[in-house]
Order: sequence, then C-alpha cells, then structure tokens
Amino acid sequence: MTVIIESKKMKVTKAIRLFTEKQALKISKLGKSVLDIKVHLETIARKKMNKDSNIVTYFISVPGKDIVVKSKSDDMYNAIVEATKSAVRKLRKVNEKRKTIKRSRIASS
Repeated sequence: MTVIIESKKMKVTKAIRLFTEKQALKISKLGKSVLDIKVHLETIARKKMNKDSNIVTYFISVPGKDIVVKSKSDDMYNAIVEATKSAVRKLRKVNEKRKTIKRSRIASS
C-alpha cells in the first residue's frame, strides 16, 4: 500500500507529511483490501480563521470501488484528523456491506 501526499498552492512541510502518513496508517490497518491512499491538501487564501480555509481530500483505492472523503477546517491538522475519521468510518461501512453480501450469498446457496 502506498500513501501519496500532494498539495495545491501550499508547501508540504516534513511535519505535515509525517502527521498525514501516521493518520493514513490508521486507514490501512482496517483491512488488506486498501490498495493505495492519495491525500490532497489545499489551503484557500481567504481570511485566516475561516472555517473552510483548509481542505483535505482522501482518495482511497479499494477493489471494485474508490472512496472519496473531503473535510474542511480552519486548522490543517484538524482537517486531516476529521478526514481520517470519516475515511475510517466509510471504509468500515464498505467492508461490512461486502461481508453481509457474502454471508447472504452463502446462506442462500
């Protein structure tokens, strides 16, 4: 599994890169089905404390379906944490849905 961190109009510092990779590892622990994770960081030049000034988007490649999660916050680190929580929740839902479909197919056979 690979983690790709990219940004638009922002320099990715070593601290942000390490923090983002650490958060992305939480997603990879959920299952072996995750192929790769792309994290897109964006800062919009508006007011400094605007709620929508930092945007984090996760693109998670899973066999059969790609998951996209977006989060906005006034702080980049908070946006990364919130996007990670949402991505974990969404990936868990996808995995549970697959398991129930498999169980129903086996039970009906």
